[in-house]
Amino acid sequence: MSEQTTASTIHVCSVCGAVVGDDQAVYVYGAAYCPDCAARYTTVCAHCGVRICYSDNAGTDSFPLCQDCYDDYYTNCDRCGVLLHRDEAYYGSDDDAYCSDCYHRRYRGGIEDYYYKPEPIFYGSGDCYFGVELEVDDAGEDSGNANEIADIANRNEVRVYCKHDGSLDDGFEIVSHPMTLDYHEHEMPWTDMLEKLRGMGYLSHLASTCGLHVHVPHRRRTVS
Repeated sequence: MSEQTTASTIHVCSVCGAVVGDDQAVYVYGAAYCPDCAARYTTVCAHCGVRICYSDNAGTDSFPLCQDCYDDYYTNCDRCGVLLHRDEAYYGSDDDAYCSDCYHRRYRGGIEDYYYKPEPIFYGSGDCYFGVELEVDDAGEDSGNANEIADIANRNEVRVYCKHDGSLDDGFEIVSHPMTLDYHEHEMPWTDMLEKLRGMGYLSHLASTCGLHVHVPHRRRTVS
């Protein structure tokens, strides 16, 4: 009788083939693992406690999640990628999910960080597109001012965004999406933007810190 009981509690690790008793076996999706392989190849969902393989971790190394819990309760910030509980996520007018920092920087901050680089939007018809970076200084790295300038350019489309630039003393950088020369000349309200900037007290060509950068040529990528 005892031999039958002993035989019924013996398991073979599905990874390394080691023989383990029922009191040592760790089960993942119904398969038995020895303790060493379980520690090396599996983890526990931080939300529901079910054991999963590392390769199936839908969360992070420090906060692992099974796919079901991620789908039901979590998401990632669409800007920085940080893991978020859905109750903590902020949703913008574009329906993307944001962490608190990215949401307030995008919708209330006005000035993006230096490394911000959105997917380019091409304006105008042609083969050659130009991206403009205009640095302005001496009147404040002010989110409200940046928003006012962006509002002039982005009345109907998102055509510019503002960024922090460490080479400036007290200003920011205005970056356009790629546009044809004709679009820059006839569609972009550069004159209105510059007049507004002058009225706010900003300098560009008269400041020793500023530059005007034009990325050229910038060709539209063809999607096959």
